Amino acid sequence: MSDLNRESRVVLLKLKECGEGTVEQLAQLAQMDQAAVMRGILALKEAGLVRVSEETKYHLSLSEEGLKYLQQGLPEKCLLRVLEKEMPLDEAKRKARLSDQEMRIALGWLRRKKLVKIENNLLRPTEEGLRLRDETWPEEAWLRRASKGQVIERVDPELQVLCRRGLVHLEKRVSRHVSLTELGKKTEVPPPEEEVSELTTELLVSGKWREVKFKRYNVLAPVSPVYPARLHPQQRVIDEVREVLISLGFQEIPSRIVETEFWNFDALFQAQDHPAREIHDSLTLKKPSLGEIPEELARKVAVAHERGVGGSRGWGYRFDFNISRRLLLCSQTTAATVRYLSGRPAPPVKIFSIGRVFRHDKIDYKHLAEFYQCEGIVMQEGLTLRDMFGYLKEILRKLGFERVRFRPSYFPYTEPSAEALVYHEARGEWVEVLGAGMFRPELLLPLGIRQPVLAWGIGLSRLIMLRLGVDDIRMLFSNDLNWLRSG
Repeated sequence: MSDLNRESRVVLLKLKECGEGTVEQLAQLAQMDQAAVMRGILALKEAGLVRVSEETKYHLSLSEEGLKYLQQGLPEKCLLRVLEKEMPLDEAKRKARLSDQEMRIALGWLRRKKLVKIENNLLRPTEEGLRLRDETWPEEAWLRRASKGQVIERVDPELQVLCRRGLVHLEKRVSRHVSLTELGKKTEVPPPEEEVSELTTELLVSGKWREVKFKRYNVLAPVSPVYPARLHPQQRVIDEVREVLISLGFQEIPSRIVETEFWNFDALFQAQDHPAREIHDSLTLKKPSLGEIPEELARKVAVAHERGVGGSRGWGYRFDFNISRRLLLCSQTTAATVRYLSGRPAPPVKIFSIGRVFRHDKIDYKHLAEFYQCEGIVMQEGLTLRDMFGYLKEILRKLGFERVRFRPSYFPYTEPSAEALVYHEARGEWVEVLGAGMFRPELLLPLGIRQPVLAWGIGLSRLIMLRLGVDDIRMLFSNDLNWLRSG
């Protein structure tokens, strides 16, 4: 075993003295730092001289909020205790002595556990809620155990919930136990020699470098992981989409976060009484509430809405310029491309825009109030729907989707319209990834455009989820370091 380095020999000698021990104990006996001892153990393990077993334990402790709930009771338990029958929400909150925030927490967990029902602002316990009202919950037991600083070997689901709520802190500690194998017990250990790990100026000048023994380096030895700076996984996919479009000759234009309803809806031939303008979809600004619009173009758009253009009958209502001036958070990146077209009515035009858009959606695993869209248009003489399908197939092929198909669809400002679907191998199903069509004459004629315009929009969030293998859209904005480092 002359090929063992000094660290390995020292560790092996100490193991022969004590038989077995942890990394910490061996480091103390050998008077070496734990990193050096661990390197020696890994070399010995590779040579078959020692065996290493790991034991993981979790040390519990309470957060400040967890200590408060241990003393006063969990908000959901406090609320459930006062519910003997149906009760108004305000009265239940007052009896349970909960703050507004604690009331929201309590209602959230009680409804999730199906312990209460809310109807017409009245709170009523379910049968399960009445049964559990006076029992000790697993969460309460974990709070008490955490207050005592207990050490456990596994984490239960109830404890995981308390950790996510920030009530309990978990400190994971891994203990490595080292013992000799039969080969290790029989192996004679040469006395450790002093090794030099650095070639210094002093050694060179004195000539002692010829006499000392240099430490051998194992370039394959495992080391602690390094996490260099890197782009967010979502941003990497967005950059890939951008590179694909630029490689196909598209030019990127900026999009705006705040737009007027004129560019977001009116210029797209969406009627002012369209449901998408209501508070359940778009998000309007309170201050400032109004913006500037191009007056002359707005009058042309108003004619298209009221009476129609190019053979269209329009929407047949009274156009309101004050509605056009209202400011909102941009709900579709099409606004950016149409704004660009308004100043460049002559072909050729081949542009795209990537930006954030905002909708008043209920947040769940597939909906967010803020997400990314990518919009593109092509204007050229003689373009047809077949040209659009060719562009879209090439774009999706460069993004890694070989199987693409199209189906008819409807969008307010394109006719004809279609959706593109790609085959997702892992799921074994077809997934819709973008919508496309040819801009309607009612949109183009007020802008002074007489040539066909192909338009398409990609819901980037859905595309990113497919590329990253994510099933919950909320994960795209997660701060989970493990996912960010490996994504």
